[in-house]
Amino acid sequence: MAYIDKTYYDETYKGVPIDDADTFSRLSERASDMIDQLTGYKIDDINNLAAFQQSQVKKATAAQTEFLAISGSESAVHGDSFQSVGLGSFNYSKNTGESEKRISPSVIGYLKQTGLLYSGVSVYDSAYSVVSPYPYSHL
Repeated sequence: MAYIDKTYYDETYKGVPIDDADTFSRLSERASDMIDQLTGYKIDDINNLAAFQQSQVKKATAAQTEFLAISGSESAVHGDSFQSVGLGSFNYSKNTGESEKRISPSVIGYLKQTGLLYSGVSVYDSAYSVVSPYPYSHL
């Protein structure tokens, strides 16, 4: 299930227009899946997150949806498979030195302070309860 709806994308995030509802639905689902991959599938239910985390996940999903819409959904998700294309006198060459970018840099910016990108080891006390999932949080 997508973390955002079209109303959020259009009215709150104010992303580039995606007029077709089916296209928006497909892109927002794909973006939500990519957020899940980045966060290591930590988001079981977005409503269980803190308000700040919910807000940032929604912004990140909207940013990724916009990124997919702008960059072309298939090439952004799966990566381009060609280096050079020619058709008649038209030629297009991809810069081979640049790495493939599947994720909008804004997504990382939105999620960075949520703790959802953390993939380290949790700290436990002697009773085996989680003290902190974040390193150095006691400092």
